[in-house]
Amino acid sequence: MIFDRYDFGQHYSRIRIFDYDSYSDAKFLKFNIRAPTIVANWSITVTTEGKCSNDFTNIHFYLQYGAYPLTAPRNESFPQTYITRRHNLFKLIFNQTLINPLIQLNSPSIGTWFAMIFIDRPTSTIEPRISNTGCNIYLSTWLDYQVVSIPLTLILNEPIQIVLINDKPSIYTSYYTLVGNSRIIILSEWSSNCDIIILAKINSLPNISLYDYKTVCKNKTCSMEIDQLSAFIWIYFQITVNNLSCLINPIHGKMLIRSIECLSFSNNFCIQSYPTRRIMFNYYYDFLYVPIYTTNRSNRGSTSSITLNGKDLSLYSYECIVDDRNIGGTLYLDFDSRIMPFVSPNVNVSIHGCISKYRPLLFDRCEYDYRIIIEKNSMVIRSLPYPEMALWYLTLQYVCNGAVNECANATLSLMFQISSSQCTKQQCGTYGVCRILTSQQNVFSTCSCIAGYRGYGCTDDTHAYTSKHLSSVLFLTISNLMFLPAIILAIYRHLYIEALIYFFNMFFSTFYHACDQDINKFCIFKYDGLQLSDFIGSYASFVITLITMAIIPRIIKAFLFMLGILTCIVINSRDRFDHLQFICLISITFIFTILTWIIVSIKYRRLQPSSKRILTCIVINSRDRFDHLQFIWLISITFIFTILTWIIVSIKYRRLQPSSKRLLLYMPGFLLAFAGLILFAFCETDKNYWYIHSLWHIFIASSILFFLPHKNFYKKESVKQRLRPAQPNININIDSPSIGTDNQVIALPIDNTSLSSSNTDSSKKSTDDLLH
Repeated sequence: MIFDRYDFGQHYSRIRIFDYDSYSDAKFLKFNIRAPTIVANWSITVTTEGKCSNDFTNIHFYLQYGAYPLTAPRNESFPQTYITRRHNLFKLIFNQTLINPLIQLNSPSIGTWFAMIFIDRPTSTIEPRISNTGCNIYLSTWLDYQVVSIPLTLILNEPIQIVLINDKPSIYTSYYTLVGNSRIIILSEWSSNCDIIILAKINSLPNISLYDYKTVCKNKTCSMEIDQLSAFIWIYFQITVNNLSCLINPIHGKMLIRSIECLSFSNNFCIQSYPTRRIMFNYYYDFLYVPIYTTNRSNRGSTSSITLNGKDLSLYSYECIVDDRNIGGTLYLDFDSRIMPFVSPNVNVSIHGCISKYRPLLFDRCEYDYRIIIEKNSMVIRSLPYPEMALWYLTLQYVCNGAVNECANATLSLMFQISSSQCTKQQCGTYGVCRILTSQQNVFSTCSCIAGYRGYGCTDDTHAYTSKHLSSVLFLTISNLMFLPAIILAIYRHLYIEALIYFFNMFFSTFYHACDQDINKFCIFKYDGLQLSDFIGSYASFVITLITMAIIPRIIKAFLFMLGILTCIVINSRDRFDHLQFICLISITFIFTILTWIIVSIKYRRLQPSSKRILTCIVINSRDRFDHLQFIWLISITFIFTILTWIIVSIKYRRLQPSSKRLLLYMPGFLLAFAGLILFAFCETDKNYWYIHSLWHIFIASSILFFLPHKNFYKKESVKQRLRPAQPNININIDSPSIGTDNQVIALPIDNTSLSSSNTDSSKKSTDDLLH
């Protein structure tokens, strides 16, 4: 295995990253280090797009060898049986003040690395929902490393010659493990009495601070013993001198690698491991590992039960593989121990286990977090979330601390199972849903938690709000009943279009919030349809209210047009793939619309219609219903249009319109609406949504009561249009009808009803001119 010195690189460009709430918000990137290297560099560049505040948002960049990074950035708890300690996990947390951040790893392991990237905003900063819109953060990263030449490869029982010279004070060699390896030993002889240092490391180059094995050769000879390792891994050796002055003359040496015979009850004790067969089922990461017994043991053929005692059946070890087919799930080890009936219940007997990587290890050499203690007559579960790719070993050892005669017949029966599944074995429990997601072609499973639960298995209830769920849903739904006074008032004043829109808004907002719940949701049809209808109703309520305040004519056909449009939206939201209902509705609406256009055009001898204000609500909601900016623009344009109509009419008739009394009546409505908009835009967050949004419902619905005009509002405007002065010396006073000259006033009774009805055509034409 010889490599020339040349550079490797891998690049990801403009990966959009998101705020962290769960693993579903993170981005996963896959990197491959294909050959040994001394150092690998991950260069990072962050760019923004849109309006982004300088809030020093933290960006997390995690690197994990052979597995998806496992982390809890907000101190979320894991289920009690989970082993969360990781190997080769590196973390970098930075913000926009750090220019061109860099992750540099010395002697990184050869193989696959995974990066996990997300944004974590300070929890102390409560930001309104609107403040996060329009800001996109992108990350680009480059991996580069230089391959190191490995000139020599060790082969079992074949010596190699090594020369250390002044120009090359150190040299690398490698060895590839084979199937059925036992313990190995490296023997070396040197021509100099100088201290020769030999370092060894699994899957990466060793150095003076990073190594798995070390020996110092004195007096020209030395040896190094290496543990019993799994197959198909590389061991790299570095040979160097402790004192460079020793290299005045070249140092010649010879290295030889041999296997060691396994002897029981000695330092050369070896653990026999049984392979397992991985059985795949129909779902992602759903596997079962079945042991394969290759010797004539008494329980050969049993795949789920073993017997342990203090005699010949005191140690078992099993080998199971984890690769890219099940790194996105969870590995489970289930144990159920039972003491035999003939054994005294007072005997102190148990099973000590160890989960280890690359090699089987006994309990006393096992990493603390990976130790397992199985007491008699007990059940134990251990879980490895997002397990690392490697050959893993489960070693089980019989332990009895009683007297010799008590332990002689103290036999334990152990039922065990090694399996893998997506998310958790409980499928995320009561307050979570297991999802299979893809990020940059990396497939993984994760729990999507509800009701404030957090964590890998949705078991962290620190911020759960199930206790206030009922109050929140009642606030959000019942607050919509504040539209009832506005609906009743609109009907009383013959404002039927407004009444329809307010009822539409109230109805769908109520059922949308009843459906938009984590638990005990109630949906009358699809969630997306309810959401779309709620947004359209909200937009239309604002627009219609502002248009109603403007001095423009009432057109009855607008009621039918709006009813048809809203019905079309609701039907398509309920089932947008039902072509028959769509064709029927469109056909009826189109025929009716064409007929009204023809009738009105013939009657008034001009093309009708020309106004499409209501369609604006539907168009912008279809584009992006969550864009608050377009909502503000729509309301602003409509409000400016209303103010302009007041100014135009006031100038035209030389009188303040609306009247000062009417403006005073508007003021409470403006204050309520302004307060509602402030709460909606700047105070509403995910935590306070349930009561702030309810106040938004109450304020906006209450403000409508002050905006709706009286019943005689349009009659007065029709009279003004009809009785516009034909002669300069005649004045019309609507509030006290009279006709007068410069020096006298003569009272004249006016029948508003007959006057408006007798001049319907002229009134409509004049108001149409005002509209267009």
